[in-house]
Amino acid sequence: MNRMRMTTPVLAAAGLSLWAAAACGGATNQSDVSAAAATPRPTLTTAVRGNLGEVLTDGQGRTLYHFLPEKDGNVSCTGSCATIWPPLLVPASASQKQSSGLPGTVGVVTRPDGGTQVTYDEWPLYTFSGDGRPGDVTGQGIAGEWFAQTAQTPVDQDNDHDGTAPPTPSPAAAPGPTAAPAPLPPAGQAPVPAPPPAVPTARPAFNDGDADNRGGASDGDGNG
Repeated sequence: MNRMRMTTPVLAAAGLSLWAAAACGGATNQSDVSAAAATPRPTLTTAVRGNLGEVLTDGQGRTLYHFLPEKDGNVSCTGSCATIWPPLLVPASASQKQSSGLPGTVGVVTRPDGGTQVTYDEWPLYTFSGDGRPGDVTGQGIAGEWFAQTAQTPVDQDNDHDGTAPPTPSPAAAPGPTAAPAPLPPAGQAPVPAPPPAVPTARPAFNDGDADNRGGASDGDGNG
């Protein structure tokens, strides 16, 4: 059995999510947003939804969801998407941040179609057209991107709650190898100079290296 608690008005005035006519292709326009502002103000409520624990609901008890691609409040669900997942809207004059008594931060974001949408910990909030009655949570996990908004959201890597991480700096290029310096002589010892190149010994023209050049009898070759 669903248990409702912590009913908390969070914004000064509001509209419920909009349903576009099928003949218009499901797009939400400015006149729709204006009409939404005249409807009763929404409240954020928490309710227990089975193993999901405590999740956010609107004033009618409908489960509220967030869309994973909309990290940091970047709204991308418009047109026909917003027909299936109606956004939780408020008047444009609503405060950017509200004290709701909930553990997370309630705020608003301006949608590309001109509406002002309620956010929770920077996640824009939606209901699901497939939830037939209060207490339903049939939108949980659809396409691996739609999830019921829990009242408690963990702090992420950039110290907020919207599931994003700070950019990772590019690693610096490793320095190239350097040549080893020549070894120095021991202290107090002068460097040893390199030996001079060898100079070949000139041989006299008459010395042909035969027997009469080594003390033997002349062999008559004229090289004695």
